[in-house]
Amino acid sequence: MAESTNDQVVVLRAQDIATIIHGVGLDRLMDEMILAIRNAAGNLDPDVTMTMERAGFQYDKPDLGLVEWMPAMELGRTVAIKTVGYHPSNPIQRSIPSVLATTSLHDTSTGALQALVDSTLLTAMRTGAASAVATDILADPKSSVVGVVGAGAQAVTQIHAISRVRPIDRVLAYDTDPIVAGTLANRLPLTIPVDNVDDIGHLVGGSDIVCTATTVDIGGGPVMPDVVHRPHLHVNAVGSDFPGKTELPLSLLRRAMVVPDDTEQCLREGESQRLRADEIGPDLAQLVKTADAFEPARGRLTVFDSTGWSLEDLVAAELMIDHANRLGVGLRTNLQSLPDDPYSPYGTLLGVDQRD
Repeated sequence: MAESTNDQVVVLRAQDIATIIHGVGLDRLMDEMILAIRNAAGNLDPDVTMTMERAGFQYDKPDLGLVEWMPAMELGRTVAIKTVGYHPSNPIQRSIPSVLATTSLHDTSTGALQALVDSTLLTAMRTGAASAVATDILADPKSSVVGVVGAGAQAVTQIHAISRVRPIDRVLAYDTDPIVAGTLANRLPLTIPVDNVDDIGHLVGGSDIVCTATTVDIGGGPVMPDVVHRPHLHVNAVGSDFPGKTELPLSLLRRAMVVPDDTEQCLREGESQRLRADEIGPDLAQLVKTADAFEPARGRLTVFDSTGWSLEDLVAAELMIDHANRLGVGLRTNLQSLPDDPYSPYGTLLGVDQRD
């Protein structure tokens, strides 16, 4: 990431993200995000790059929701902390996304804040990009039909990202809200036929790749049945992100090679929370590092257990900051107090005379 100058903090607002996308191009930016996540996973050195389990507050007043934080660090360089709010009632009650997020970047030399990035769109994009990385390694190369269970915001970026690594020519879509399913085609940034179905079993049986991206309640899963499917079916499960919240049937998981994005996190709150550690395959980093070894898996059932890896947020934020600096986009502001005399907190900021 190119650094800000004069101790200024780079602030990327929603309109700045939009300006970057228009300047770079949505397809190119998604391609860059996929490559950046693949490189970050493939080059992962646990002694240098560290992530911590996310934590936060869950509540049911005034509505069911949570606010949590997701930290990642590259030792000697940057700490990224994404703060994310998840409120499933937002789209219907407030006409705003169910996921709202902001990422802060901090210099590990001084602790100074370097950047604040609106990450609501970036969260959806990096989730789609991570699925594309797993799909590119695990899915049959001729996969052409994608099924989505849950046709909301995440479905859009899942389909877009997967279309960058596979020749998708048809989408099967199911949502509990027929209006949401009916508008999916208009929300996609590509022209592709979308068939709305009311039978999830038909969707699963007719797809090469299935993405589950729902707001299923805790204890409310699974959202898809275990039915006869194509032998090479690959599933990207992205909606399970809390203990007790699952989307896939246990019988399907136990037949599949399950790839978690972050093993410990997935054992706690992903699809993998119902599996033993010895029933889980390689994590995303291992998968990328030894991709050739998993080519035979393209002919069998595979699942990417995507709970949201905080390293993806660091990668996404830095990608946008690099483009912002190149394009001259965003605000540069002296947000933090950096007094001339580090021992005098009142001095420079408040104009207080130094005293003996």
